[in-house]
Amino acid sequence: METKEVLVYDNQHGFSRFLKKQFGKEINFKVYKKFSSEDNFDNIQEEYSFIFFIVYSGEDLFDFIKLQRKGVPIVVCSFNKEVLYRFKNIEDISLLDISASREELINNFQMALHTHSETYVN
Repeated sequence: METKEVLVYDNQHGFSRFLKKQFGKEINFKVYKKFSSEDNFDNIQEEYSFIFFIVYSGEDLFDFIKLQRKGVPIVVCSFNKEVLYRFKNIEDISLLDISASREELINNFQMALHTHSETYVN
């Protein structure tokens, strides 16, 4: 069986580097800093087991729209409590507060990987 990747949208690459360092041996991450007009996510279910979408500002939400409702679980991650609050009632989206301590982040990301990824083995 072919291993699916985890899509990471992180326009500042801070958390994508963190994820690759912590979990890169077990999981293949495909990192996007920004989506281009050529990026086509019509077959996203075949390529990715789920998505980590890091939100730093409202501008990131334009790219979020390209992924929403494509049938792949999304974990929205943000420092911004207001952003997390606005997403809390949206179905099929998990939330992760990335203002937590490093240890909490590792545990929270590990739980998200375990919950959503078909390929993660702890």
